[in-house]
Amino acid sequence: MNPIKKFFTFSKILFNYKTGKTVLNSLPIRLWIESSFSCNLKCVMCPNKDIPASDKGLMDFELYTKVIDEAKNFVSDIYLHHRGEPFLNPHIYEMIIYARERGIKVRLHTNATVLSKEKAEKVLEAQPDLISISFDGFQKDIYEDIRKGADFEKTVANIVGLLELRQNRKQVKPYIVIEKIDFPKYEDKVNRQEVDKLTKCFKEKGLDELIVKKEYEWVTESAPEMLDKTAYSQCTFPWYAMVICSDGTVTPCPQDYMAGIPLGNVKVKTLPEIWNDSPYVKLRENLLHNIKELKLCTKCDRLCRPQVAGLPFQYLYTFLADHFLGYGKLRKLIGSFERN
Repeated sequence: MNPIKKFFTFSKILFNYKTGKTVLNSLPIRLWIESSFSCNLKCVMCPNKDIPASDKGLMDFELYTKVIDEAKNFVSDIYLHHRGEPFLNPHIYEMIIYARERGIKVRLHTNATVLSKEKAEKVLEAQPDLISISFDGFQKDIYEDIRKGADFEKTVANIVGLLELRQNRKQVKPYIVIEKIDFPKYEDKVNRQEVDKLTKCFKEKGLDELIVKKEYEWVTESAPEMLDKTAYSQCTFPWYAMVICSDGTVTPCPQDYMAGIPLGNVKVKTLPEIWNDSPYVKLRENLLHNIKELKLCTKCDRLCRPQVAGLPFQYLYTFLADHFLGYGKLRKLIGSFERN
């Protein structure tokens, strides 16, 4: 999407959002496409570990190409990750290439535990725009207590290997970020010297950014109510983005972990058809006028975070930076605040 078209698309989306349109004359500009619902870890904070293996799976490549072919004329970027580990899908490299060849920027998120040298070489050849890595606890005891099933030394070696390969190949892409969740329960166990040493190692190998995030709670049925505690802002997701699960189910946002608000299925309808179909329109109407009807949305803490000009500030800067700054030296200098 060229800059002029992108500017007018954003203007249209903002107008629709601010004026409360529920049937939209704009289409989503960002997709989360769940390349894998399966995961090799059982992290303490993640609901994936509680879901039966029989309910999980990988996105079929044919279904993926259907989505991309429908989206290529209106989507700016995709996120090839939602609830699982993308590198468990053997087609992940072809998925990256297929989207990029059709003018769509590609981002993905990984725990890096299966990111062998072979996989690192293949993903660098595919050249996604961004790879973010979950790596909580920069010391062995904390990391392995959080990331159940992971090996600290192996994961560090995988991350360093990816960074070194990119350096050796003199590649600009992908922009590589490490995300670290700050868990209060481990605060007294942190060895600052070890953390600083590993941070220095990653940065010397060319890491573009280290983002420290606060611990948060996924939106599930068991999550506490949030909206009675403070003022909230209207969610932006259903006006600009769409999540597509590995089985084709469409949901409104990445926070709906259990797909509790299904809005259609891409196996049955096209993306534009689903976007303005009655479930999506009803969702937007409830967000505007009757949010208490959306039991999962009332449990989402993102709506209760600070606002700027009536828009949720959470991720706003980063979202704009993704689309207008891209990923390069200026982005590295300015930073991302917190990615979306």
